[in-house]
Amino acid sequence: MYKRNERLNLIRKRVDQYGQVAVKDLAIFLQVTPETVRKDLETLENDKLITRTHGGAIQYNHINKEKSYANKWQKQSQVKERIAKKAALQIQSGEIIVIDGGTTTGRIPQYLNDITQTTIVTNSLKIADELNRAIEEQRIQAEVIMLAGKTNTEQDVVRGHMTNELLQRFKFDKAFISCGSFDTSDCYEFDLEEAHASHIMIQQSQLSYLLADSSKRDAHASYRIDGFSEIDYMISDYAKPQNMEYFNQKHWLQI
Repeated sequence: MYKRNERLNLIRKRVDQYGQVAVKDLAIFLQVTPETVRKDLETLENDKLITRTHGGAIQYNHINKEKSYANKWQKQSQVKERIAKKAALQIQSGEIIVIDGGTTTGRIPQYLNDITQTTIVTNSLKIADELNRAIEEQRIQAEVIMLAGKTNTEQDVVRGHMTNELLQRFKFDKAFISCGSFDTSDCYEFDLEEAHASHIMIQQSQLSYLLADSSKRDAHASYRIDGFSEIDYMISDYAKPQNMEYFNQKHWLQI
């Protein structure tokens, strides 16, 4: 049985050696419970020695570590409310809609009113719950479809191969997409699988809307969702840059 400091050193060495480790593998290697491994990973992350991932850890990356959903929810909250309200106005009765999991898109359900015969698909546990509440309150009449997939409890979404396969079976009228960052040509996400899911939503939709507040401009997120040439509308508090050629002014919905 390894002592705690020995475990921490061994975990660091394995992360350095392999670049990525899984909780279940570490538990077998160290002969401890997965819960003990998770506590060790939390200690190492607090000391900025590794970066935790869903189910394991990778080498420390201060740039590409995404904050938890709960922490992100409060950031730029007033701006996100205005963006979400503008997005909700774009949804009409009878449409098939897809909404990805984000702290701005997550606010859309509370602004939905007086729509009927609408189908709304999402990979967000929170959005599905809020949509069901809107139905119970008789603000909307809609069918809510919660996608299947691997759960990312920190971000309150599902993603992965199963999620992507199901998304490809739909043809949406509109997609509402969040992002971790954007520049003058592309939008990005912190998680590769979430980026892929959002990309498919855009590709499977007649019209796509990117919801992003100004704090996302030139932030650090590594995985490309799509280029702005593939996105139809931008809803943001950020003014359209002169050198951003992909949107005409009518499609940049500044709030």
